[in-house]
Amino acid sequence: MTRAVLFDVGNTLILASPRFWLLPFLEERGLKPRRDPKAAALAAFRFYEDHHLKARDLETALGLWREFHRRLFTGMGLEEHAEALSRELVENWRNPRFWPVVPGAEATLQALKERGYALAVVSNWDATLPEILEVVGLRPYFQHLSVSALSGVAKPDPRLFQEALEALGVAPEEAVHVGDSEADWVGAQGAGVKPLLFDPLGENPQALHRLEGVLDYLP
Repeated sequence: MTRAVLFDVGNTLILASPRFWLLPFLEERGLKPRRDPKAAALAAFRFYEDHHLKARDLETALGLWREFHRRLFTGMGLEEHAEALSRELVENWRNPRFWPVVPGAEATLQALKERGYALAVVSNWDATLPEILEVVGLRPYFQHLSVSALSGVAKPDPRLFQEALEALGVAPEEAVHVGDSEADWVGAQGAGVKPLLFDPLGENPQALHRLEGVLDYLP
């Protein structure tokens, strides 16, 4: 019997793709990428993944985000604007407009809560995540946050999932995990948790494309 649902955050609860938050930010300033924004984003996110475990406090985390954005803008061919734009984004990191919530996320979490499921986050993120979830209105739904930088291990390491299971007081076979990446799938399976693959961009035919679809997989 399923008693708990675990959630990834990036591209599961919050839309991480730059087209949802960064491109509108640039358009407001009359700027357009001169090079492929997708390639720039992939490189910047690889840098973030390689360094985020060190971002255990807000000062370090915001420094990481500033470098992430600087690399993102430089990769897009906006070198002359990179420093100023990166500084502006970091100064406004608590603004929910830069963390667009996946459509249906709040309704799905509310429905799960009403059905009595225990909820937790299992995410590769830095020390900013608890406050980000607060400003976008999702923090109250979760009984526990397993955040890689705060826990010292990152997905696909199953220990991040095990931390959440212990906090919720449920066995692995009593939980499912919703996430968008291979690290979510492999990590959940390694912890004995059933993974549900989610793709808010609708590009993976094997994944759920609407978060509300999670409800159909649960009793």
